[in-house]
Amino acid sequence: MPAVPPSADASSALTPPSFWQRAGRRTVLLLAVVAAVAGLLVWAIPSPPTQLTIATGFKGGAYEHFGQRYAQALAASKVRATLRPTQGTLENLALLSRADHPVQAAFVQGGVGDAAAYPGLVSLGRVNRQVLWIFQRPGLQLQRLQDLAGLRLALGPSGSGTRMLAERLLSLYDLDDQRTRLLPLAGDEAAQALVDGRVDVVFMAFAADAPVVQRLLHRPDIALMSVPQAEAISRRLPFLERVTLPQGVVDLARSLPKQDIELLSTSNAVLVHEDLHEDLVQELVEVLRREHGQPSWLDRPGEFPKASDPEYPMSGAALRYYRQGPSLLQRLLPYWLTAHAERLLALLAASAALLPLLSQGPRLYRWYLRERMRGLYKRLRGLEAQLDALPGPAAQQTLRQELDALHRAVRLLQVPIRHSDLFFELLHGIQLVRRRLDELGMVAHPAAASNSR
Repeated sequence: MPAVPPSADASSALTPPSFWQRAGRRTVLLLAVVAAVAGLLVWAIPSPPTQLTIATGFKGGAYEHFGQRYAQALAASKVRATLRPTQGTLENLALLSRADHPVQAAFVQGGVGDAAAYPGLVSLGRVNRQVLWIFQRPGLQLQRLQDLAGLRLALGPSGSGTRMLAERLLSLYDLDDQRTRLLPLAGDEAAQALVDGRVDVVFMAFAADAPVVQRLLHRPDIALMSVPQAEAISRRLPFLERVTLPQGVVDLARSLPKQDIELLSTSNAVLVHEDLHEDLVQELVEVLRREHGQPSWLDRPGEFPKASDPEYPMSGAALRYYRQGPSLLQRLLPYWLTAHAERLLALLAASAALLPLLSQGPRLYRWYLRERMRGLYKRLRGLEAQLDALPGPAAQQTLRQELDALHRAVRLLQVPIRHSDLFFELLHGIQLVRRRLDELGMVAHPAAASNSR
């Protein structure tokens, strides 16, 4: 049987070259992949936040002082830091642990909480030594903590780290609010009350360079109390450590203090929520290194900040920054631009990796067309097998309908011209089966065929 040439209707079923086909399917596929990868990178590498809320402490306290310095340093990186005053460490921990994240970072005093009590929080390290200063008003000559019985003690507001630390210390000597008068004064207010004689003793947990501590240390009428049992206390309360304020370190010319003074200290940490953006975490660590890396009366150069925390897990991003320092991008680019550069580099790397795969695109597309054609060929062979059984008139009509449906399915493939050989092979097979069906009808109804002529 001679081959049947493709009809004009068959030729029209081929898709005319569109703009995208003229541009090339490889280009279209490449653009689609690049767009998908770019979208994935925006999700995987989100832009770092430009706002940060830090829980500090009461007015005039060390946490407020540090928070102000952090805000100034972060402003240079276009990060707006808002300081939220609180009553101290306990409130800071409560705010940082809330699900709605009213604050993203907080100052926390050692010895108040730990990871078991506050899960989901990570540390950026211990940032400074917080000394427990015990100042006494003019006229008092207290030598031992037992001598505080019956006096007016300013310990700070309830819930503050200083208050909790002082109460735990006093409990070792059976001193409580039944044997002493505990007042909620703190910071500048407590210092002024001490100078005015309205309180007898003030407990302050501050760094050595805190302005309020410096003012009291330089006043000749205010005495700093030594803690002769500091070593024993540090064994009872392991989060505390004995430190010595050397004679004359405050003022060498005036020999202040007049002799070595034994003190107790803990350390402060900066905590953040575990899901805080890594770039912001590392920006904060850089601020900590600049603000707390200098020596003081009690600290050696580089002793703080410490890349460790005995009470909370360390942030992974913070540890990497401590160990490796800033990345090349962080050295060359500002904070807000680093994430965009990381996305661009990742996109270029992904594109380079995908180029070899894209070169296989035409082969994969031809394989896809052949698989689609194979299914249609299977349907065509089924119709041909039915013809071999010499069907009657009703069955022949059904076969014509099925052939028409198969023809429409082939045209819906929208085969590009470069793959027209596949299209015409299948269409040619449909025409052959259709001709056999017509010949079968003429044999079954010769009179009708003659009349039609």
